[in-house]
Amino acid sequence: MFVSLPRISSVSGYSMWKKYIYLWIALALLTSCNEKVAYQVKIDLDNLAGQTLYVVFESADLKLVDTLAYDGDGACTVTQPVEGFRTFTLYYGDQAQWITAYLEPYEKVTVTGDAGYPQTVEIKGGEINEMLSLFKKSVAPLLKEQADLMRNDSEKGEMANSGNTLRLANINHELNQQAEAFIRKYPNKEVSAILIRDYFSDSENPQFTDELLSVLDAQLDDFYVVKELNAFSRKARKTIIGAQAPDFEVRDIYGKTYSTASFGKNYYVVAFVAMWKDMCHTKDLFLDELIEAFPEDAVSVVLVCLDENPEEIRKATVNDAVRWNVVTDSAGQAIEMIDAYNVVSIPRCYLIDRSGKIVLKTDNGIELKRTLDELIPVK
Repeated sequence: MFVSLPRISSVSGYSMWKKYIYLWIALALLTSCNEKVAYQVKIDLDNLAGQTLYVVFESADLKLVDTLAYDGDGACTVTQPVEGFRTFTLYYGDQAQWITAYLEPYEKVTVTGDAGYPQTVEIKGGEINEMLSLFKKSVAPLLKEQADLMRNDSEKGEMANSGNTLRLANINHELNQQAEAFIRKYPNKEVSAILIRDYFSDSENPQFTDELLSVLDAQLDDFYVVKELNAFSRKARKTIIGAQAPDFEVRDIYGKTYSTASFGKNYYVVAFVAMWKDMCHTKDLFLDELIEAFPEDAVSVVLVCLDENPEEIRKATVNDAVRWNVVTDSAGQAIEMIDAYNVVSIPRCYLIDRSGKIVLKTDNGIELKRTLDELIPVK
C-alpha cells in the first residue's frame, strides 16, 4: 500500500507532524453497509473519476491514512470500525483540494456534489454537517465565484488584473459577513465554532476571534473546536504588536549561543526564512541594507532558518561580507522558535524594540527598513 502525506503549504502544517502521532494502517474500503462499523462515509462526487484519493480519519492524537482509486462509476463507501474519530477528510487533485466531514459514531455520512468546487459540496449526516451544508448553500454563488477567480489566478501564476483582486476582496468580505450573521443566529450550535475557526482565525489579531467566541453559548465551552480557538487566541496574543517578545536561547551555525538577553537594549530583528525560497533571501528582505545602514550596537539580525544542515548554510554564507547570526533546525531550534512566535508563513520578520516589545511583524523588507529608519535616524 502506498501512502502519501497531505501537502503542507505552511509552517503550521510543517510543525503539525511533531504534534501528532501518525499511524498508517489499511482501512476497510469499498465495503457494503455494515451496521457494526463506527463510521461510514459514502462518496458520490462528480469530476473525480480516475483520481487517487487520500482518505484520512482523525482524532485528537491519531490519523489513519489510506489511498483509494476512484473510477467515478457510482458511489463508494469508506468505513472505519473503531470509534473516537472526529473528522474524515478526503484529499484529491494531487492533494491540493480536500473535503472534510465531521463524524458522530454510527451516523452515516454522504458526500455529494461537484469535486471541482469542494466548498460547495453537500455533506449529510450529523448536525454539524447538515448545518455547514445549510450555510454553504446560502453562499454557494459566492463560493463558486471565489473558486473560479482563484483557479484562474493560480493557472496564470499571479493575479490576472486588479479587478480580480478587488472582487476577491469583496467576496471574502461578503462571506465573512454571512458567516458572522450565521454565528450570531446559532450561538448554541457547534457549527458556529467551526465557522469562527474557518473565517475569523487571524493570528495577527485575535480580537475578532475573541469577540465571536464571547457570543457562543457557555454550553459549547467543552467542544474541542472552542478549546482549540481559545488556545489559538491565547497564543496569538503573545505575539501581537506591543507584546513582550517570547524568550529564546539557541545556538547559531558556529556554535555561539544567542538569547533575548544577548541584545541588551538594542533593536533586533528575528527573521524566519527558508534559504531555498528566493523571497527569503537576505537581499530580497533588505536585511543586507539594514546591516550596512545601522551599527551593530544599534540593530542586530538573527536568521532562523528551516534548513537543517548547518554546514551547507556556512558554505552558502562564507563569501558574504556580513557574518550572519544563523540558527538552523538541526536540533529542532527553528521549529521551537516558529511555534513560540506563532509564525504561520515564511518569510516573516519581527522587529523588537529596546524594551523587548514587538513593534512590527512583516514579510516586507521595505517596510522593515522604513520602520527602522524612523526609529533610529541615521546621523
